[in-house]
This record gives sequence, C-alpha cells and structure tokens, in this order.
Amino acid sequence: MITTFSTIQKFDHLELYRDFLERETDRSGTLVLHHGLVKRPGKKVPDFSTVELKALVSDVDDRLAGIARQAEEMFSLNQVLVVHRLGTVCVSDSVLLVIVSGMTRDRCFAACSWVVDEIKREEFIKLIEHK
Repeated sequence: MITTFSTIQKFDHLELYRDFLERETDRSGTLVLHHGLVKRPGKKVPDFSTVELKALVSDVDDRLAGIARQAEEMFSLNQVLVVHRLGTVCVSDSVLLVIVSGMTRDRCFAACSWVVDEIKREEFIKLIEHK
C-alpha cells in the first residue's frame, strides 16, 4: 500500500505512524522511519529565520507517489508512506516523513534512504532559507 501527500499544514508524525502500523500485516518484519526536521545552521544562510519549501511543479503529490511506487517495486516493500511539507516552516518543524515496511531490514533501510535521496535532489521541491 502506498500513501503519499504534501501539505502546508503541520502534520502529526506519531498519528501517521500509528495509522501506518494499523495497516500492517504479518508479511512485514521491519519498519524503517525517516523523520526530517528543519535544523540549524542552514545550508546557505546559517542563521535563517524561516525556510520555504517551494513546489517547482504542479504535480508534487504525483511525483511523491511515483517515487514511492518505484521504491515499492525495487525493494519489494509491503507499505510506503511519504509526507512532505510545503510553504513556510520554522526551525525544528517536521518537513518530511518516510516510513517503509517489508520483510527484511536490509531492504527497508536501503529503500527509506533511497526515497529520501530521491526527494532531496530538489528537482520538484526547492528549499529556500530566509534571513
């Protein structure tokens, strides 16, 4: 099962994790989670005031779903969840949640890392730090 979406609203990572667990089956032996937060110093502006996550395309949700589908196929996953914030966010805010489940930990760790790397290439969401 694949669940992906972007949102300008804050999201509750614990609620999303609980929902993910409720959909799990006995086919999963491992769940791996990446919870990305806004951190300081910034990449370009060390002491930024806010970060803007700007959609560079109109189909962000479709792109996230495409990455999730690729991961599901490449790593034989049981379930994938990807949530990405858009808009203005502050230090310590959640910006990305990726959860994957599958039979083995090696596949799940590799899949979670791959999904995060694909998203962070900034081809469809750009991170802009503001003073």
